[in-house]
Amino acid sequence: MLGKIVGVTLIMAASLPSSAQVLPAPSLPGQGRLSEELVRSIETKDTAAYAALLSDAVHVFEDGKEVAHSKADWINTFGKKLSADGVVFKVSPGFSSSGRLLFIEYFNSAGSWGGNVPAHCCWSYDAVAYDLAGGKVTAIRRLRGGETKLDERGSPAK
Repeated sequence: MLGKIVGVTLIMAASLPSSAQVLPAPSLPGQGRLSEELVRSIETKDTAAYAALLSDAVHVFEDGKEVAHSKADWINTFGKKLSADGVVFKVSPGFSSSGRLLFIEYFNSAGSWGGNVPAHCCWSYDAVAYDLAGGKVTAIRRLRGGETKLDERGSPAK
């Protein structure tokens, strides 16, 4: 009888979808705090706080091409945009998996035109993945926003 119970149990377990058997990896320690600090430093345009979250050896990619291979390189480039007068940043609610944060970063650089521009004008966006290790951002992968809106299947929206 015990053999039949074990056999039925094994058959039932084998029939379950494999995705139900493996749980996702837990977030890294401190990942939630790092996520909150990253959003806060970008939206408040705090270059020093943003830089403190980056590894000294952070690598940054835009559309697959490496554009910076250290914190100093990246802050020299992105820090100017982050701290520029008239530039506004908003970070969308994102997604988190073990060792990676995903956000859409919106920015409005209409201030470079001078004068007052309507708030709904001139927003651009980048999809950004932040790879994390040791409590720091070790890689940033940016996908520049485009002009084509996609529907829920990834096809151009009409």
